[in-house]
Amino acid sequence: MKKSFRILIFFLLAGAVLSFSVCRTPPALAVTTVMVPAHAQVSSDMIVLGEISQIEGGDTTLLEKLQSITLGKSPSPGEARIISADYLRSRVRQNGIGIDTIALRLPEKIEVTRKTVIISPKEINEIVRSFIHKKMSWDQNLTSIRISPAGPISLLAGKITYEVTPQRNEDYLGSTTLGLVFMVDGKAEKKIWVNAEIEVSQKVVVCNRTLPRDHVITQNDIRLDTLSLKEFPEDVITDPLEAIGMSTQRAMDINHPLRSKFLKAMPLVKRGDLVTILAESDVVKITTQGMAIDNGGKGEKVRVINTGSQKEVYGKVRDSKTVEVIF
Repeated sequence: MKKSFRILIFFLLAGAVLSFSVCRTPPALAVTTVMVPAHAQVSSDMIVLGEISQIEGGDTTLLEKLQSITLGKSPSPGEARIISADYLRSRVRQNGIGIDTIALRLPEKIEVTRKTVIISPKEINEIVRSFIHKKMSWDQNLTSIRISPAGPISLLAGKITYEVTPQRNEDYLGSTTLGLVFMVDGKAEKKIWVNAEIEVSQKVVVCNRTLPRDHVITQNDIRLDTLSLKEFPEDVITDPLEAIGMSTQRAMDINHPLRSKFLKAMPLVKRGDLVTILAESDVVKITTQGMAIDNGGKGEKVRVINTGSQKEVYGKVRDSKTVEVIF
């Protein structure tokens, strides 16, 4: 009986000690896991393990150390860099972390690319077109802009801005080449050249029929037509009133734009005509009789003689009876 009692006491004490030992054993830390995909993207200049992987575990110090491990320089936009599993393991060891203390889940090869933003040809065209419209002095409704096709552009991810640089003394007419610089976070990243053809149309006065030399132009002789500015010189006439009453200095073909150099004013005053000489200011108006020495059209300068004083003066033809003295 006593022996059985001693055996019972022994087992009770052993169970108590075992229970105490189990309760006093510290819990093991969760295993730190590093999971790396076969394809990853980075946005910085250096490849950092924390950016291309998912790292989990309970040891925050170890997590921070793993996340900060660098694996090399990031590839350029549009390119890729291959990192082998062996290289990644060696970098972990080089940073004082035992491979057997973590769970590395990674493929044999990891393809790393740079996060990029693609600027499409359509976006490039809109940038250039908008710039030209803002800078040119022509009416947009009368302007045609053709931009040579440009390929897509890959830029680093970030805040993208751009700057367009025109040629010196650009008049935004005809062929032109514009520089386009793209910047990422304020740093110049890519520069391209864009060719554009700018065509501007305008309503100009043209001959409604063939006009002979020394013909006095009437309203029926002309009409307005829309033509490209590059097809005619600067002295082309755009207002019909500037042509009506003028005389042609040469024969003009039908549909030919009228130019001021080919027209002359019909003489309203002819040599020997008696005219009124007018001298006028804001406070006084004086008139006297005179005689024209020169032929002159409206607005042209002619010489006249004051018939009273016989003094010769210069005046501007106002109409067929009046010459205004030029002060």
